[in-house]
Amino acid sequence: MVIKRIHYLDLNAVDSKASNPSQHFQNTEDQSEQPLLALDAVCRAFHSGSNEVRAMNNVSLSVQRGELIAIMGQSGSGKSTLMNILGCLDTPTSGTYKVAGHDVSKLSTDELSSLRLKTFGFVFQRYQLLNNQTAAENVAMPSVYSHMPKAQRQTRSQELLHQLGLEGREHHKPSELSGGQQQRVSIARALINGADVILADEPTGALDSVSGQQVLALLKQLNRDNGTTVVLITHDPEVARHADRIVHMKDGEIISDSGHSNKNDNNQSETTLSQHSFKLETFDRIGIFTSLYLAVTSLRANLFRTLLTLLGIIIGVAAVVSMMAIGDGGKQQVLDRISAMGTNLLQVSPGGRNIRSSGDIATLSMADAEAIAAVHGVDLIAPERESRSTFRQGAYDYSGRIRGVTPPYFPMRDWHLSQGVFIDEADIQSFASVMVMGSTVAEALFPDGDNPIGKQVLMNSTPYQIIGVLKPKGASAGGRDMDDEVYVPMSTAQLKFFGSEYLSIITVKVTDTSLLGQVEAQITQLLKERHGVEDFRVRNTASLVEAVTETQDTLTVLLGAVAAISLLVGGIGVMNIMLVNVSERRREIGLRIATGAKPSDILRQFAIEALLVCIIGGAMGVALGLIVLLGLKALNVAVAFSLTPPVLAFSTSLLVGWIFGYAPARKAASLNPITALSEE
Repeated sequence: MVIKRIHYLDLNAVDSKASNPSQHFQNTEDQSEQPLLALDAVCRAFHSGSNEVRAMNNVSLSVQRGELIAIMGQSGSGKSTLMNILGCLDTPTSGTYKVAGHDVSKLSTDELSSLRLKTFGFVFQRYQLLNNQTAAENVAMPSVYSHMPKAQRQTRSQELLHQLGLEGREHHKPSELSGGQQQRVSIARALINGADVILADEPTGALDSVSGQQVLALLKQLNRDNGTTVVLITHDPEVARHADRIVHMKDGEIISDSGHSNKNDNNQSETTLSQHSFKLETFDRIGIFTSLYLAVTSLRANLFRTLLTLLGIIIGVAAVVSMMAIGDGGKQQVLDRISAMGTNLLQVSPGGRNIRSSGDIATLSMADAEAIAAVHGVDLIAPERESRSTFRQGAYDYSGRIRGVTPPYFPMRDWHLSQGVFIDEADIQSFASVMVMGSTVAEALFPDGDNPIGKQVLMNSTPYQIIGVLKPKGASAGGRDMDDEVYVPMSTAQLKFFGSEYLSIITVKVTDTSLLGQVEAQITQLLKERHGVEDFRVRNTASLVEAVTETQDTLTVLLGAVAAISLLVGGIGVMNIMLVNVSERRREIGLRIATGAKPSDILRQFAIEALLVCIIGGAMGVALGLIVLLGLKALNVAVAFSLTPPVLAFSTSLLVGWIFGYAPARKAASLNPITALSEE
């Protein structure tokens, strides 16, 4: 059986994405005159506190091209450490290790990854297959990092599986394969990039005798027919006898070596490394689309956990979108109400500096209102006095606000009646006991829907006739129910209810907005002269709008901050799940690094997984937030639809994904592949 090989010298023809093709090492010597792998006085020491343990001590070993060599030793002899150094998974503490004459210690991390990718293929005792991938996907995994096109990866993996006797098993998961079949899959994976050296660590250790013999026969056939260098790591003499050369290790040292075999070079494949100059080309890290594909595959492998992680982001983003829209809607509603009153209004209220503002402060009177009406530029004035009282109609009582007003009060605010008439000048002159009531009061006193017009309401034991009911107005700028009021003629209120002529507020309408500042100054000067002290305040609508806007903006920020906390919690959830993900997938990460993935490839894959969760969660959260807002709008809750909240929330979710996904991704990229692969 001759397996068609893809040599790393031919990878430029396979993948045009190789970067820096001129960056390589060219060996000018005859490759046949030097060993493929050469260790010279190599030591590998491990430290535990102040103690030093030498797993390898002064080991010198050379492996020729096309050799089938067995490295024997009991557990703790150093044979696995030797394999890790040979496969560039570990580096010597001292001494030199050369591959085709080139010192490995001088290679960068990316160059070492490329060397593992194109030169070495690993066959592990426990197969190290990814359980959530098919046999073909497991075989093709290393070729992702060599930028082999997807179609060629699929074709190549299926060809290898067919040649190794696994035709019809390409789409089976590892759990659906026998031990021998799984080991064949791992051998095919080792060959996908055209490896020149296969490092087989106890390849028959987990197999029955029949399957073990089949795997050994396959490795021998690869060595014989393809010229593949095979290094067997074993403690079993029965396995070692299949090799042409046996090296014994004990206590980290080589104690015997049967010597190089005298194999005929003609048995070597014409495409073996011995017939080519040695090049080491570094490849770009895998592309964004490949990383995205790997991320999607990983997320789909544990769908329920992914959905739970998404839920945290969805709720956080939806909360930000809805809360900000509700805050903006409330602000706009208040501003609309103020604008409806007009931007050419002034409000004069009692109480100056260090004086509490209240209608009970006797600083504004009807005489002041009449004097203000004579100021140049004043169009209308609307003096008013307010307090609270209990209204009684039949068997129903209601506690609300009473306001004494003059006829200009209603048109100045652009208020409208649902039925009846407004208070007029005749009511003022005749001290009429009449009232106009808000819709909330009307509904409370007439719950059966009776027509209130003409009915009598007792207030302070005085009957008042209802002459009008206002249309609903909603909440005031301060959030108070503006329909929770009744309005009586000012003269009647002062005589029968308040017992004084002092005012709570005087609203002034200016003929032209451009005169607002001038009229404000004139009123201030007038009242100073009349009172002899500044015991009043004058505010214009613009300052009121500014104050309300500032207050509502603060409220919106607070609402957004509260919602952002839930998004932050979702981000912490993403990091937590990704850290768990890294812990559970340590073996997979170690396998990917061993088969040629660069640390940057691992970093990108896991970072994209976190970002992908936040992108999907952010999009779904925006959609959910908009649905919630539509529902609130249907319930007549003030909301403001704008692009800012969704964009801000989605952008924040991306930032959260990057920030909280980076630490787990960094942890994954920094894993030691030897430690990771040793975990069950």
